Amino acid sequence: MRIGIAALRSLPPNIQGAVWLVSGGFIFTSNGAMIRLLSEEIESVQTAFFRAAFSVVLLLPMILTGKVKPWESKRIQGHFWRTFMGTCSMVLGFYAVAMLPLADATALAFSQPLFSVVMAAVVLHEKVRWRRWTATIVGFAGVIVMVRPGAGSLQPGAIVALCNAMSVAVSILLVRRLSDSEKPLMILTMFALFSTVLLTIPAIWFWKWPSAWGWALAIGVSASATLGQYFWVQAFAVGEMSAVAPFDYLRLPFAVFVGWAIWGEMPVIWTYVGAAIVIGSALYIAYREAALARERKAAAMREAATSSAAPAP
Repeated sequence: MRIGIAALRSLPPNIQGAVWLVSGGFIFTSNGAMIRLLSEEIESVQTAFFRAAFSVVLLLPMILTGKVKPWESKRIQGHFWRTFMGTCSMVLGFYAVAMLPLADATALAFSQPLFSVVMAAVVLHEKVRWRRWTATIVGFAGVIVMVRPGAGSLQPGAIVALCNAMSVAVSILLVRRLSDSEKPLMILTMFALFSTVLLTIPAIWFWKWPSAWGWALAIGVSASATLGQYFWVQAFAVGEMSAVAPFDYLRLPFAVFVGWAIWGEMPVIWTYVGAAIVIGSALYIAYREAALARERKAAAMREAATSSAAPAP
């Protein structure tokens, strides 16, 4: 495990972010499957409450042992607004998964990176080169090919999924700002605490007691979401938002497989065409980032060699 983490940290930051995000995407796909199964018993807002409350339970040992001290954070207001947007996106995402086939909900969520790239350029003033812009837009076009709005995809569940995508983009921006001074574990813990408070009253309003299977799913949703979010926070903490966000596209083949394995959902040919476009886009961005990293490393080595060879004044 330590060897793997050390090898990951030796990679360029944007590549590290991509690895974290792809791994988290697989976890989130499993999470989505459990959410959809649980939605057959209870409302999605109650599922969101269980996810938040069980996350607090899972994190409690770290809080009690002092590994994370939420009371010492100097960014309480920032954590609240990040949690507010994250909670909105979580509830919207849960309803989208409950209302749509898993692959469709995942595909619609892929409109989020486009919003993220715009925010990265406009708000964070990150330098986004034309290749990255092009790859992101091409990937978004692939999502449009998959959902085919003119074919009746824009149903209420699709609108909910698009609202989720926009709120996730804002949440990413807020995580990026918090990451300047707050560690991922602190961000994760504060989200669990604040989201539990925010969701308590709505959960009581819609409350239904789940079965034993439902309780098992609720615990699984919380555990996988907590782990997946940790990977997600790590991804945007180490890499540039505009470079890392497109790798979220790789959740699509995971969702297609899980949807087929559990519910027998077979996507139409356009889903596969769109998948090829978005995966190709993500792979191209990975190639470009690796090439740029090699160029920067080579330039740094040349500069170091030139400085060492220069005569002393």
